Amino acid sequence: MNRNTVVRGITAAAVAFGGLAVATSGVASAETPAPCTAAELIATAGDGQQGQDPLDEQLVVEFKAKDGVHCQLKGLPGELTFYKDGKPIQVTPKVKDADREAVIDVKGTDTATLIIDVPKPQGARVTPTDEVSFKLPSANADVIRLPYTAGVAETPTISPVVGPVG
Repeated sequence: MNRNTVVRGITAAAVAFGGLAVATSGVASAETPAPCTAAELIATAGDGQQGQDPLDEQLVVEFKAKDGVHCQLKGLPGELTFYKDGKPIQVTPKVKDADREAVIDVKGTDTATLIIDVPKPQGARVTPTDEVSFKLPSANADVIRLPYTAGVAETPTISPVVGPVG
């Protein structure tokens, strides 16, 4: 093997390696959006909508990204708490469909939705409420607090956040 063949082989390997490095850095620069924070979202709640079960009402929370924000939500909300006159009404919710957890991209018109089923059985004593709070279904521990005046009678059921999958 002569010197020119060895140099050409090394040059070809360096070019191939350099091309691989460029391709790898191109993949690395496609960043995964960060977990959403409360400051990046506009959260709105539908107060006491009819649930799938006629004895349930649903608290439907929609998360919309503020202008220019692209972030992700995933899973279940944490520390669900109802309030009346600023005093907490602690509940330990049941969990439904936890195995359907997915990463949800929140950006532009792509929103995420969280549904909390709140039972309202006939004849049950309903504890009045004026607010609800929970930790974001995100890696951040930010707390969202929203108006909720439908009251609570029995243990609510929560499901993972749903929306466009990232």
